[in-house]
Amino acid sequence: MKVLSMILAGFVVGYAISDIRPLDSLLSSTAEFGSPATVVNGLTVLALTACLVSVVLARSSARGVLIMAIGAVLVIVFRTVGMVTGMFGDWAGAVGAGALLGASAVLAGRHRGAQASLAVAAVGAGLLSKALDALLQADDGPVFVWDVVGAEDDVSPQRAIVMVIVASAAAIALFLAYRHEELQPYETRRILLVGIPLPVAAGVLTWIAAGHDARSVEWLGALAGMTAVALVASFLLPGRNGRLLLALFASSSAGMGSIGFNAGDSAQLALSVGLLVVGGGLGYRWPQLYIGLGGLFVIAVAGVIEGYAEVSTGSEFALPLVAAYVVVSALATSPGSLAVSLPVLFTMTLPVVVYSASYEPSLSMDESVISRTSEPDYLALSVAGLVVVAVVTIACAVLMRRPVHNPAAR
Repeated sequence: MKVLSMILAGFVVGYAISDIRPLDSLLSSTAEFGSPATVVNGLTVLALTACLVSVVLARSSARGVLIMAIGAVLVIVFRTVGMVTGMFGDWAGAVGAGALLGASAVLAGRHRGAQASLAVAAVGAGLLSKALDALLQADDGPVFVWDVVGAEDDVSPQRAIVMVIVASAAAIALFLAYRHEELQPYETRRILLVGIPLPVAAGVLTWIAAGHDARSVEWLGALAGMTAVALVASFLLPGRNGRLLLALFASSSAGMGSIGFNAGDSAQLALSVGLLVVGGGLGYRWPQLYIGLGGLFVIAVAGVIEGYAEVSTGSEFALPLVAAYVVVSALATSPGSLAVSLPVLFTMTLPVVVYSASYEPSLSMDESVISRTSEPDYLALSVAGLVVVAVVTIACAVLMRRPVHNPAAR
């Protein structure tokens, strides 16, 4: 039941993350792309909330953590079905997802199976939910009528129905699995030291890189800064706990030359989900962090070949398998480190600004149209990703020389 509850909670977190617009400011609805106000975006708020909640609940009882988790689930549902709209709704969605992530990490404790289920489900749902939404909306079945919201609200009925079903199941499963659980406290000082400045620094560096090409000094400088921030944060976390942060950062870097997981139709979506599950299972049964990092390095090399020779190597299909394997191989970790590290895959991904900068909105026949104005430099992105994976692998080798951290609270 613990594993099932974490799978459902992770899916809710990832599904909520996929509904967050990473380059939209939560300070001003009129902030333009590249504005300093975009530093405070939904992903930044989510990461900060996950950190703070995991720290606040570090010494709470299971009942208190469950109240927080179920309350966060309700907030996410209200946001998804359109009962909370506008900028307030955006804040509610980000805070709710962060609170659920932090509470779920505390409930998972150091149980490796629960942590792996939460991580793989959150990563998979966060990266593949847009493809799932597209398939559901393309269905020729009956048209849903959602009476709670008006026609002017930007709400997907299909997404709302999926979220209501899975979120309800997650709340019930979490209650049944952890209502009698005795949670162990853990160190929180370093979690705060890392978890507060990390997403803020990522937001600032993303703002610096916004609007610049992958070969520009600004973008490369921001990537170097992002890599340095990830390395420093991983070494500030207790013991070897930083290896999960590095594994997630390397996973996001290995696929820089592509938009992400390949899930253009139902068959590809099913394949990607299957590879995620297989990769997570292999990582749980035979954890070998260096093998996983080596697989990411091979994928990054394949991306360079694709960018240089303009031939497809199919590396995007291997990325879900290898990413899930390396992430699960980096577990177990402390609950606070898990809450701080998981958002890294989404907050510290600079290619997003490159792809966003290659599009611009225009008005055509009174309708908003998004058109591509330039093509991202896939070769430069792939080379940058290869360098980052190599640097992260070396950092992991140094980090693994540390003694295993004593999980007892200080």
